[in-house]
Amino acid sequence: MLTPRENLHLFGHLEAREHFLNAVHSQRFPHSWILSGPFGVGKATFAYHMARYILSNREDRNTTFTQDDPLYCRIRAQSHGDLWTVGGDEGGEIGIEPIRQLTSFLSQTTFEGGWRVVIIDGVEKLNRNAANALLKSLEEPPSKTVFFLVTASLSALFPTIRSRCQILPLLPLEEEYVKNVLQSQKFDVPSFFHVAQGSPGRLIRLMEGKGEQIFQTLTMILEGAPAATFIQTHGGDEASFDIIEDLLRNHLHAHLLKKVEGRPSFFDSLSLEEALELHNKITHLFDQCRRAQLDKKVTLNCILTHLKIA
Repeated sequence: MLTPRENLHLFGHLEAREHFLNAVHSQRFPHSWILSGPFGVGKATFAYHMARYILSNREDRNTTFTQDDPLYCRIRAQSHGDLWTVGGDEGGEIGIEPIRQLTSFLSQTTFEGGWRVVIIDGVEKLNRNAANALLKSLEEPPSKTVFFLVTASLSALFPTIRSRCQILPLLPLEEEYVKNVLQSQKFDVPSFFHVAQGSPGRLIRLMEGKGEQIFQTLTMILEGAPAATFIQTHGGDEASFDIIEDLLRNHLHAHLLKKVEGRPSFFDSLSLEEALELHNKITHLFDQCRRAQLDKKVTLNCILTHLKIA
């Protein structure tokens, strides 16, 4: 699968693209942006797409590049002197050292005399020390520097960081765009396409590695199967836990919407108020697990126990 750094295609997000380009070419361009939205809808791809445009010094609103373009090749090879990236993997928390390195980068003059771009993919994973260090750069940003803070969990960000940034939400994609993404990445449309909920990244992750197995087992657990073995097997693995978290957040959100609309849902046995309370409780547990570095197996056991009452 192409990484966001390599991916030249940006499907959908037309309104977000126009909003950002309008801001770039305005007199009051916010230099710090939070790209928020569900997992796998193309937030990091959007960040790199716009980073290429900014670093190219174009002014024609054309954000398309080719594989042979020297700028694209340098960014793909991680050799562009004015682009700094943090995160982007499925690891654990981001500590203070990468932010210290970023601060050092920002204290230097630009290599090419133009703009600098910073992309932090998974900014919700910053621990408190790292977040405080980043906040200093956001409060007094260097000139001609753009920050893209990418997150699938806006509520997990420290309020002080949110308050310093322009929030640009990226919404789930329409089915046509999801299929276009799969085709561009050379994937066939799977039998469980309905799970996408506008997120091609979710489908691709399920189609690779343990994803499909986790999805099938979790589905049975939500239907009443025992969860102990599942928690023991997958709760301690960071990548597996990320998949489980994404699936459960998406499951609860989708079924809460069904409840609101009066359609059959996972929350049929609960009132709307009880369903909303349970949804918020699970979301809070996931957020606290990230912020406070709670034991993932214990957290997952607590979450699945709560879901038994639905």
